[in-house]
Amino acid sequence: MLNAESLRKNLESSFVNGIRGLEGYIEIESGEMIRYLPAGPVFIISSGNSLIPPLIPTTISLVTGNLTLLRPSLANYLGVVEIYRLLREITSPVAKLLSEALAVSYFTHDSPALKFILTKAPVGSINFWGGEPARTDVSRQVSENIHHPRLVINGPLTGYAIIDESSAEQYAAMGLAKNMILYDQQLCSSPTQAAFIGSWAKANEYAQNACAFLETMSADFPMKLGEGSIFALQSARRFLQFKGSSVYSSKDIANAWTIILSKGESVLDEVVAASPEFNLYNRRRFIEIVVVDTPEKAVEHLRETPSRKAFRGVDKVQTVGLAVSDQTKSMLLNPLANSGVYRVLPLGDMFMRSANEPYDGVSIAAGFTYMTYYREKTLLP
Repeated sequence: MLNAESLRKNLESSFVNGIRGLEGYIEIESGEMIRYLPAGPVFIISSGNSLIPPLIPTTISLVTGNLTLLRPSLANYLGVVEIYRLLREITSPVAKLLSEALAVSYFTHDSPALKFILTKAPVGSINFWGGEPARTDVSRQVSENIHHPRLVINGPLTGYAIIDESSAEQYAAMGLAKNMILYDQQLCSSPTQAAFIGSWAKANEYAQNACAFLETMSADFPMKLGEGSIFALQSARRFLQFKGSSVYSSKDIANAWTIILSKGESVLDEVVAASPEFNLYNRRRFIEIVVVDTPEKAVEHLRETPSRKAFRGVDKVQTVGLAVSDQTKSMLLNPLANSGVYRVLPLGDMFMRSANEPYDGVSIAAGFTYMTYYREKTLLP
């Protein structure tokens, strides 16, 4: 996010008429011009699921000319501070300006300072990352602000993997394992559920390959599970096995990965109904793969995500990682787009983001700027 070329690509993709409009009026037609101006000051309330979410909007806010106040989570506060400290170490006028335009501070949920910023401060745009009940509370408070700041919400999302048996090779198995391990499935792009299009035998073969990668790749990234989490995980494994699912798991508590294969439909909701603590955010390196016989059934299963008990609190699927044949892909792309997903990309690097990508279906830069229009010709003859 601090790479100059990546930032330029991101801004070029965000502003249809080019980023020159950030510096002055640009002509869009003879006698008609527009300019992009900072909407700020910008206040960003970021999530704590990883270090990446705070960096994305904060850097874009700064390079579009906004005075920016960032409230990270306690979980990533120190990391964020260390990264932006780099601006003070770079001896250039631009770095100095960016550093002076940024303030990083933590406020508790009941902080008077936080309430003041949301309800009274003359801010131009507020960007909130997270889910309920904080999202509704922030929205209510912002509605009281007489300065009517723009509210940009990035809600809780998740990832989904689709594999077919013609593409269930070593690379696809490694891709699923890698995305389960990185960030322990806490990114919005992390696969937390999957569909396998093909036979039960091929699905089991694929799961076993993925398990082998989980076993070796996870060794360098140990997990920390409390006794309660271990008990919930073991109970879920036994319950799913009793329901007829194939359960593949590690016996190493420091590397407690789990792959579940279920026939035709998910049975994970029943586990969560009995053990609510086994929710999405407490399931780490855990995935249920539903084995289906058609691409249509895979998309149907994906569409049901927000209404399922096992994914309570998630708005929708953000990212779909594909490891499928060209024929299957052609059958999936339009239905996936119509299902509301924001990103469809190769399973191998679901966690990677191109500089040209929008963020959850929109341009973050557009949320931190506004357009002003200038016309020097009369329209009437």
